[in-house]
Amino acid sequence: MNPVAERYAQAFFSLAKDEGRVAEFKDEAVTLRRACSRELVRLLDLRSIGKDEKKALFAECLAGADPYLMNLLYLLIDKGRGRYLPEILDAFVKYCNVELNIQEALVYSARPLTEEESAQIAQAIGTRFGKQVEITNRIDESLLAGTRIFINDRVYDSSLKAKVRSLKEELLKESW
Repeated sequence: MNPVAERYAQAFFSLAKDEGRVAEFKDEAVTLRRACSRELVRLLDLRSIGKDEKKALFAECLAGADPYLMNLLYLLIDKGRGRYLPEILDAFVKYCNVELNIQEALVYSARPLTEEESAQIAQAIGTRFGKQVEITNRIDESLLAGTRIFINDRVYDSSLKAKVRSLKEELLKESW
């Protein structure tokens, strides 16, 4: 994590906590993070567009956004640090999740998970970690079936692809 982005995220989290609005700020940050494309980040750093023009553009695009979030965006524009916005938002969401006792899990599957499957996986993870779980599902057709779950720095692989690989390794061991 970039130290500059880390400092901004910590400061914004401290503000959210002081205001007693961690969950609200997190929701807005997640929404903005989803909208952060490379083009948006490049726009924040373009020198050919003035700071006031950028602020006016974002004020129009993000009408109704929380004033504190807008102030963060304006500060990044003023300081020429717009390129750090995605990292700042990611770090901020992590701080919020710790505060709110939420565990993030990235679940890769061969097809989209149903709500029931997501709920079952979230419940199993929640029981193991003692936290509320937020699942992000991504499709990886190469898995064939099953799931590959990433939680923090750990991978739980119950995909058919992993089982076939494991079986192949076992057969190769026994053939010697």
